[in-house]
Amino acid sequence: MEDGWRKKQSTGYIQRHLELISKLSTTTHFPKNICATMTEVELQLKLDPKGRTISEQTSDSTQTLDYSSKTVLTSLADDSNHILFPEDEEKRTNFLDEMLLDCEITDCALLPRTFWMPAVGMEPRCVLEQCALEVFRHHVKDGIVFDPKTSGAEWWVQIRPSPPAGRHALLPKEDERDAGEVDLETTGICFHWDKDEDLRLAMGGNMYIHPHVSTVTYLSDSGAPTMALNYRVNPFTGEYISPSESESVDAYLSWPKKGKHLSFDGGYLHAAPSNLMQDGAFQEQIKVSDEIKDKDERKKLVRRQRRVTFLVNVWLNYKPFNVEIFPESMMDKMTLTSDEASSILFKDESDGVKYDNCSTKVQTHDRSCKENKSFKWSMGGCGSNESISMDVAVEPIQMQMRDGGNTLLKWNYEAGVGREGVRLIQEGKSIGAGKESQQESSPGIERDEKRQKLE
Repeated sequence: MEDGWRKKQSTGYIQRHLELISKLSTTTHFPKNICATMTEVELQLKLDPKGRTISEQTSDSTQTLDYSSKTVLTSLADDSNHILFPEDEEKRTNFLDEMLLDCEITDCALLPRTFWMPAVGMEPRCVLEQCALEVFRHHVKDGIVFDPKTSGAEWWVQIRPSPPAGRHALLPKEDERDAGEVDLETTGICFHWDKDEDLRLAMGGNMYIHPHVSTVTYLSDSGAPTMALNYRVNPFTGEYISPSESESVDAYLSWPKKGKHLSFDGGYLHAAPSNLMQDGAFQEQIKVSDEIKDKDERKKLVRRQRRVTFLVNVWLNYKPFNVEIFPESMMDKMTLTSDEASSILFKDESDGVKYDNCSTKVQTHDRSCKENKSFKWSMGGCGSNESISMDVAVEPIQMQMRDGGNTLLKWNYEAGVGREGVRLIQEGKSIGAGKESQQESSPGIERDEKRQKLE
């Protein structure tokens, strides 16, 4: 590409990574609000074979991040081994109520989509910034080498159903959508990849730079499960990448549970498909009794019973464009940090504190299973010409909803048959099924406004 990316191959780097150098013209690429005062931006990236950003010192690191899909119970969970305010349940409840109100403020449609918390050099000002930094430190252990100037936590919240002033309250209502469209966004999250969204748009829709680790911390027990699949996307072309024939397609499914923390590879496709729930279950979860007349108490119950998630992407050696710290002008409305809650999600693990992984059930696809149910979801929202379909024995999964459990779904490749039960589809074509190609090109800019930063 003439004005795009050129590969630099040098001794010692050919097998390990690509060095990418790009000069981005703000006149032809960047939206005006990104860097209106600049005329040119030079961006240097080093990527490992998985497309992860690395630094010059990465090879000297004695440790690496754990990219596996898993969950742990944070100190906000009622049954955590390291529970917050262990001797005072009322205090813990009130603290979480304040966090839920913070999330509602943060979700305001007038604020940026996501916010930045640097890895070093800045003390958290509010509780949500403190939580973001604790998540970063939980995953980036001592001994992991990274560039402190370009590493940190990108954080935001998702609330379903959306509050009146929330971001997703601005989505088209049911009577405003095209006939036959089912919008996952009103109760769940559409399938997408986490990435530097502004860089992708600037590069014409096909440039995907991912965080190292994506995380979801559930602040309530309600709503759709999160599903993370090991489908990737080519960082330079936007082509889908399916697991090889020797690998299974894996989908890690986590039901919401207050205080549970989910993490997975930042390059994985993921969503929160609400129709995996039983019909009417979400509506029952968020219902507040008409007998509650006190206005303030009713607001608290509404916040507690929504699906509320605190999202943190762990970025190393790269800071996504146009993601800045939470506005100082809004800080007087947030719960500020205090010595009373010196740790919220994760205590200092350098002192020997350990957060064990939650149990996970494994469910391998069996095409003869009578409980299989077929699902098809649009990629990125209504109107997309891309979708993902899968056959799932849904009843065993739904049985785990009450306890906030986890399931690892697996679809194996069978010789002579291919891989049945899961596939990505674009305009009538598919990958990941049968013996078809492992990659398929996906249009970039056409779905720009449908694939914004989500969970």
